[in-house]
Amino acid sequence: MKWGLIKTVMNDLDFLIEVVKQASQIISEDFEVNAKGDDGDLVTNLDYEVEKFIIDKIKQNYPDFDIISEEFNSGCKLSENCFAIDPIDGTITFAHGCAEWAIQVACVRNHKTSAAVIYAPKLNELYSADEEKAYLNGKEIHIKNLPIKNCLYEINGKNRLSAFKRMMPYTKNYRRMGSTSVAFSCVAAGRFGGVIFRNDTVWDYLPGLHISKMAGAYIIDEPSCHIAANSKEFADILKENATYRPEDD
Repeated sequence: MKWGLIKTVMNDLDFLIEVVKQASQIISEDFEVNAKGDDGDLVTNLDYEVEKFIIDKIKQNYPDFDIISEEFNSGCKLSENCFAIDPIDGTITFAHGCAEWAIQVACVRNHKTSAAVIYAPKLNELYSADEEKAYLNGKEIHIKNLPIKNCLYEINGKNRLSAFKRMMPYTKNYRRMGSTSVAFSCVAAGRFGGVIFRNDTVWDYLPGLHISKMAGAYIIDEPSCHIAANSKEFADILKENATYRPEDD
């Protein structure tokens, strides 16, 4: 039984790595941009094409798994066995020609994340994790423990100015990557000290949260409060000061 589980986990990760690499070949400089809602969000035709490609591959290889995805299955919930897909995390960044965006997918097996991948093609960075370790381009990575006052961090989701002000006594080093997956990856790689995602869109936070955890990050995973940090102390500070409050609007 033990060997069967290990084999399954490795297959899940190998599958995700292969599928995001293939999906990245769909992306080109020729794309259409449309408004998504009335709050300034954008979507491109490539978001739909990449997501459909990944969904088709999952259905071929994991026919009994559910799928949660930003464009076609956003109303679905986490289940015992499922995949969470964000075809282009950071679409606004992508649409403006910047490099900080990524394709990200996580696999949940028996209610636990078994594997996750974040692929940022323009940065030439492929982050991945099984249930034991995290990797960047195949090399094992770990968080970096720095004093909180020296740490870079990010607040993601909804208005952030009030939360940023509450964080200033601890660290003034706020950064904005424009892509939640890239920000979580920065925690895993030791570049950021912490990230908080203040929303519950699973496709946005699940891959990055898992990769950060496997790199040694302290995780808080609660409704509208998904945190990866290089220490429990920093995670608690983010939870206390950067969690969304009505006055943040």
